[in-house]
Amino acid sequence: MIQKIYPDRLLKKLANLQLAIALLFTIGIIVAIGTIIEQDQSQTFYQNNYPENQPIFGFLTWKILLLFNLDHVYTSYWFIGFLFLFGLSLFSCTLSVQLPVLRRLRRWTFYTNVKTKGIENVLPVRVTNNLMYQLHLSNYTTFRQGPKNYAYSGLLGRFGPIVVHASIIFLLLGSTVGAVGGYMAQEVVPRGEVFHTQNLIKVGSFTRIPQEISWRVNDFWITYTEEFKTNQFYSDLSLLDNSGNELKRKTIFVNEPFVYNEVTLYQTDWDVAGLKFTKNNTKPTQISLKKITKTGQKFWFGSITTQISNLGSQTFSILINDLRGNIYIYDSKGLLFQECQIGQTVSLTPFENIRFIEFLTSTGLQIKVDPGIRTVYLSFFLLMVSTYASFITYSQIWGTETQSVINIAGNSNRAVLFFQSEFRRLLNQSIS
Repeated sequence: MIQKIYPDRLLKKLANLQLAIALLFTIGIIVAIGTIIEQDQSQTFYQNNYPENQPIFGFLTWKILLLFNLDHVYTSYWFIGFLFLFGLSLFSCTLSVQLPVLRRLRRWTFYTNVKTKGIENVLPVRVTNNLMYQLHLSNYTTFRQGPKNYAYSGLLGRFGPIVVHASIIFLLLGSTVGAVGGYMAQEVVPRGEVFHTQNLIKVGSFTRIPQEISWRVNDFWITYTEEFKTNQFYSDLSLLDNSGNELKRKTIFVNEPFVYNEVTLYQTDWDVAGLKFTKNNTKPTQISLKKITKTGQKFWFGSITTQISNLGSQTFSILINDLRGNIYIYDSKGLLFQECQIGQTVSLTPFENIRFIEFLTSTGLQIKVDPGIRTVYLSFFLLMVSTYASFITYSQIWGTETQSVINIAGNSNRAVLFFQSEFRRLLNQSIS
């Protein structure tokens, strides 16, 4: 007997509204903390920003943050535990409250006295069959047992709360799976290079990094507008297996990622690593360029040393600000010496001719894996379905016959004025 009662009591306790509100409130506070405290940073970052000699609020130091996993709140075991309890509370409420209510609503509920059931009226008993027919035409499900009659409509609307609970549970499940099993990486790869996922910036406790595939950057380029502003930047990528065979190839750009199974590559940034050139038609060599960001604009700066005589040399500065091919050469005094284009030969000194061949570019890629994303999308879909279902009105109509009249009564869970208008319309159509 005890074993039979205990699960029922446990379900009722978990389905308690106060418990669900308390759990939701606690989760909200934890999410707020995770929003305020920077997440997934290095230990050095927290040591610099939350030092022990200057604790925030008098107690919050980097050791406290790391001890309670506040540096990665959303993947901590105690936060996932709260999510599990909240999901279990919703599931228990569905089993112990909502499903029994739905089962009761589907039963044929007949009453001898219908005058206390809402709006009421009296019709001649001869129109009973006509009334049942009008109810049927208005999408009511009708039942009859001797002198007792019953009809209901809009049962689908009663599924709304159940679907809402299901959508929240799927959302909790999908976000948790994504947090503990997903990862995010940022790679800056030179054109023509093959790379694996290495520079992880976010990783879950049960994350698996696929080692059986690699990627190759076939090409990278930028298009510009007529005003010489960046329009779009593109990366031509290939997915390779362990033998170097190409499995898939695609050109990606912003908002058009490369998707393979659960791995998604986004185009996020770009860089110029160097400038390839030849000197007096000798073997090509390259200049390393350093990126400088100023007032929202990017510049790349480097230098090249040339022979001006048998005893001396001179250093020229190289500056570029885009990939349209313009190169600006400055002398040692900082004055503009010459402006040229890629492929053009420049005489920097009487002894040496320089021809710039190409920019050595790198593409910035974000690699993201979220194994719970499909479950999250399913939860959003269910939430939209429940929203539409909640607009469906659940209405009930009862009738009790005597020798001369039939007493009619009905009610609705929402849109009462509309139901009253529909109720009168059905009665009038039954008489006419």
